[in-house]
Amino acid sequence: MSDSAKAAAGKRFTVDTEGLDWRRREPVPLPTTLVAAKRAFYERGFHGTSIRDIASRAGVSLPTLYYHHDNKLGILVELLEAAMTSVLAWVGAAIEEGRTPSEKLSNAIESIVLHMTSDLELASVASEFRHLDPEDPRREPYIAMRTETENMLADVIQAGLDSGEFRFDQDVKDVLRYLFGACQAVTTWYRPSGARTPAEVAASYASIALRVVGAQDTNNND
Repeated sequence: MSDSAKAAAGKRFTVDTEGLDWRRREPVPLPTTLVAAKRAFYERGFHGTSIRDIASRAGVSLPTLYYHHDNKLGILVELLEAAMTSVLAWVGAAIEEGRTPSEKLSNAIESIVLHMTSDLELASVASEFRHLDPEDPRREPYIAMRTETENMLADVIQAGLDSGEFRFDQDVKDVLRYLFGACQAVTTWYRPSGARTPAEVAASYASIALRVVGAQDTNNND
């Protein structure tokens, strides 16, 4: 994560990936109040969830909840930051492990989908971003980290084009939007009780991404 993104996030959440396997994903550690909030937002949506509901689920009083959080929007902001901090850290680790543009892109997409499937409740919070006013400065940390993640993938795709490893005629930004949109949509259909594991879904999406960019070698084997 860049210094600017870290500063923007206020270091509220940190994810240390050093020495860890980016494919082995655990839910982002959160305080009880945020765990309750992400579950409520997932089940009822942002507007369908009251601050009292969050307090009740967390087993705390309203004064206690307000002591730790500004309001419901503030809670949403914290969850958005937690999710994006995790995405940025793990995507960075996944890209760093790759040796070629194909490996880097495959790893990055796999990492994003693992984020979506390993904690559906937290990943789904991104869809509630629209409830933040465009002028609300609390949006900035999330946007900064999201932009940095997008830029990392754009650099990988551009490197693949420049080297001839990727072949497509569309604008890089359009391809990037398509890939991100496909990954984000996983939360709308994936369920842990389904037939496929998170790893299987992630590997499938990574393979599809390589075909989208016209990768000349998509098996990523030595």
